[in-house]
Amino acid sequence: MNGKLNDHPLAELIREISSKGFSGTLRLEHERAKAVVYFENGQLIFAASNLRTLRLREYLKKRALVSETDLAGFADNCPDLHLARTLSAHGTLRQEDIDALLSTIVADTLRVALLWTEGSWDFNERARLDEQVRVTVDTSNLLREAAQRMPLTFVENRLRNPGETISRASGIATATNLLPAESFILSRLDAPIKLEELVASSGQGDLDANRIIYGLALGGLIKREYWQNAFRTDPARTTRELSVVDTGPTKVAVEGEPPAGRWTSPGEEPDLDAFLERMRHASSYYEVIDLPPIAEPTEIKNAYYALARLYHPDRFHLKSGTPLHNEISSAFARITQAYETLTDPNSRATYDQTLERSKKFAADAPKADKVGFVADSTDELGSETDDATTELGSAEYNFREGFGALQQGRNDAAMSHLATASRLAPHEARYRAYYGRVLATKEKTRRLAESEIQAAVKLEPANATYRTMLAELYFELKFPRRAQTELDQALALDPNNTSAQALLRKLENSRKVG
Repeated sequence: MNGKLNDHPLAELIREISSKGFSGTLRLEHERAKAVVYFENGQLIFAASNLRTLRLREYLKKRALVSETDLAGFADNCPDLHLARTLSAHGTLRQEDIDALLSTIVADTLRVALLWTEGSWDFNERARLDEQVRVTVDTSNLLREAAQRMPLTFVENRLRNPGETISRASGIATATNLLPAESFILSRLDAPIKLEELVASSGQGDLDANRIIYGLALGGLIKREYWQNAFRTDPARTTRELSVVDTGPTKVAVEGEPPAGRWTSPGEEPDLDAFLERMRHASSYYEVIDLPPIAEPTEIKNAYYALARLYHPDRFHLKSGTPLHNEISSAFARITQAYETLTDPNSRATYDQTLERSKKFAADAPKADKVGFVADSTDELGSETDDATTELGSAEYNFREGFGALQQGRNDAAMSHLATASRLAPHEARYRAYYGRVLATKEKTRRLAESEIQAAVKLEPANATYRTMLAELYFELKFPRRAQTELDQALALDPNNTSAQALLRKLENSRKVG
């Protein structure tokens, strides 16, 4: 069986071969580059390429694992497995080190070949790998990762039918390294849903949502109704889902059921009052997701997953524009930030250190003073305090820290401080506006930014700066009419507002280009 990669890319070939349990050799050609991938009963066991940078010899030299003298006895085109076997037999390298290096090379080879959208492929069931080698690679993660790097137009072409049914996969191991956007899309799959409906409820742009859905389908976490299959042959055994390889403890996720635990129960309905009351009193990321500081990454993921199912703002779209919906949106933005921080080891370590320092001064932290709006952005911070540590935990202190971080481009730090300020003083327009501005710096929280800036506008409707912020957000979200409406109001309030005038020029230029 053979074909073209633009019709059947490697990612889909791997998925299909794995799901049908085929054994054999898949050969790929892309211009002058070649790659070969070996399968045994659907399991990917080895891969290699003719690209010099992906050969074992190059990895050994770059990592200084073998001296030039030891490598001199091997020809430049010596097969990787022959070189590995010889080095192991001579005791030059330990077998476990060789196995780990081969796994790295296979993963790197696949990362390159998975992006080939032009070229040809050929699969031969009779051709098998002679060597007794079986590498371990996280195939599911590699396929999801590849989808994030494929051209958007190519991915869009793989999902041609908006009426196609998408559903949760059953009987698979739970992945622990999902992106927030991936976790949220999975949370929308309580029941099978049409592709166009899933995209509409994803909180992402159409192209970005398609990319995420395509990656989840390739990785075996969700099921598509229609695949453009390359093989017409029935599977040699009972079709199985692509197994999700995970380096940590795994749990089985049953289709249609949320992760087991204290956050969800069958038929659970969201208790908004209790949720919002808890969020109002939550003073740390751990309290936001309702977990202790010793929580494992898997617990954090499951907590976020459960909260997204119950309290994402899209579930309450009928209340859009109301103070309640604004509060829900603000609360979920804090949940997203908590998830992103606590699932990244470095960010979590830094946050834990900051949290520990804050506890030392919590008893002395004064309440936030009411500070009026100052139109000139250079005066937003007001006068510097003599002892910043005495204001730790207060809304004004966190606003000043967050505003300074935002001005310096330290968006993660800014988001943490401004979120705290907004929570402590939700009726302070400045806090809501600049929290919305920093939310807008990240694509996945950009829509949540709208609720925060809208809240600021409602608190101070005559503030041209906040209306300009909202107009800028709508411009970034590709809503030119909404942007123009807010901009007109901003210029009516302050005709000399430089930010509003700059945005007006952008809008006019975009119309000329369009």
